[in-house]
Amino acid sequence: MRDFQSAESLFKDNIDSKDYFDSTSAEIAKNKITEAVDERNAPLIFLIGDPGVGKSYILKLLNHKLKDTHLTVFLDHPFFDKRDLLKLLYEAKGLEFDKDRSFNSLKDELVKEYQNTIHTIFIDEAQLLNEEQFELIRILSDTKVLQFVLSMHKEEGSAILAKKHFKSRTKIVINYGKLDANEVYRYIQSSLMSNSHAEIALLFSKKYAKKIAKYTEGNFRTVKKFLYVLMKLLNYAKKNGIKKYQKINNHLLMMVALDLGMIHD
Repeated sequence: MRDFQSAESLFKDNIDSKDYFDSTSAEIAKNKITEAVDERNAPLIFLIGDPGVGKSYILKLLNHKLKDTHLTVFLDHPFFDKRDLLKLLYEAKGLEFDKDRSFNSLKDELVKEYQNTIHTIFIDEAQLLNEEQFELIRILSDTKVLQFVLSMHKEEGSAILAKKHFKSRTKIVINYGKLDANEVYRYIQSSLMSNSHAEIALLFSKKYAKKIAKYTEGNFRTVKKFLYVLMKLLNYAKKNGIKKYQKINNHLLMMVALDLGMIHD
């Protein structure tokens, strides 16, 4: 039985590490970050990619994975002043933070405490950081003790990396790409098959996956959004006995693309 309503929930727009999809770009990015974190050969690691390609998934996945072996700090809303970040890092180590001490005194103690602690500081949406925050990260990373992994949107990230804060610094820059048509097909099949929706998975051919890849431009978040709307339409057609739209066809895919503003009538 085709339960489109249940399948619809698989493609909700949320960020959970369990929803990670092992595309070529994702695996390359994950492996490069893991290698850099393990070897600690660069205090700054940048993950660059278009909005929605899956950068947040990677960071959450790695943060969850690394928690078992070393200390991690994860910031998904990077709005802080320099003392806030120090306080967060103090608390992560179980240290008492004295707000009356000078910044340099706090920083020096923090570096000393972290010197022999394997750790990684993840900052998602780092393109939102301001000049003062970037300067703080530069100062901390220049100690060669504190290690940061920052994800940024491609356009803003390229401009940020060209600034004096990071241009001459030791760093690793990892570019995160998009899904190709075969990966879109594999994502659809694996998501549906692993959640007991084999009958729905069989509705998708590689031809239709290629069409979805074209409409979504291979953007992971947009692919999920497309499939979410598609399942809603299939469910509506089933509930209302509209047989023509209870299976995938080009017209149905075009209706989803129109609904999402990907094409215009």
